[in-house]
Amino acid sequence: MNVCSADLHVHTALSPCADTAMTPPAIVAAALAAGLDMIAVCDHNSARNAAAVQEAAGERLAVLAGMEITTLEECHVVGLFPDARTAETAAEEVGSALPPVDPDYEAFFGVQLVCDADGRESDRERRALAMATPFTVDAVVDLVHRHRGLAVAAHIDRRSFGVIGQLGFFPADAGFDAVELSRHVPPDSAAVADYAVHGLPVLHSSDAHYLHDLGAVRTTVTCLRPDFAELVLALQGLEGRRIGDA
Repeated sequence: MNVCSADLHVHTALSPCADTAMTPPAIVAAALAAGLDMIAVCDHNSARNAAAVQEAAGERLAVLAGMEITTLEECHVVGLFPDARTAETAAEEVGSALPPVDPDYEAFFGVQLVCDADGRESDRERRALAMATPFTVDAVVDLVHRHRGLAVAAHIDRRSFGVIGQLGFFPADAGFDAVELSRHVPPDSAAVADYAVHGLPVLHSSDAHYLHDLGAVRTTVTCLRPDFAELVLALQGLEGRRIGDA
């Protein structure tokens, strides 16, 4: 077994709130410099840059394809998928429910850049990724699972966009596979115990919108290799795989 260092919530320049410097090659370089073995690309309501980051990484860094979905209640749910094509299919289902961008949207939120593996702009996303979808928390978890993904309650320590802050409680029956804590509750914090009470694995992710944020906090994964299948086993605590020191 190996102990891998993972940051499973990283944005690219596709997310309107992220720095335009968050291009595929720049993200890979920053992740490697931070000593990470695995990252997950999780742009808002889209997965259009995940394949490009995977191509930029090659064999140097494991890159999972994910997406951060905004629910009807304005909760954030991270979906992690077995491959980029599956993530893109799930993202099409999410994106089809979003309105188109207009000049006022771009002026307020910023541009949404689709990049190639070399970091060049190849397109601009014309759907308003910063908006909430019409899907409830339960529906989003179901959507992720229908596409063979893992559903993670994002940054549940945050008052805004975390499920506890938005709903006032943790939806134990929603079917989440894990919960995520932001960099404000690092792995060595005593406050981690407050969120472990939900009986789910606890991930620590940077939610990086800027290059210097990558690896600000990280999740340790005991596994044979850093990939999606091994992460599934680690979240379930099967066959010697595990998350953190549990």
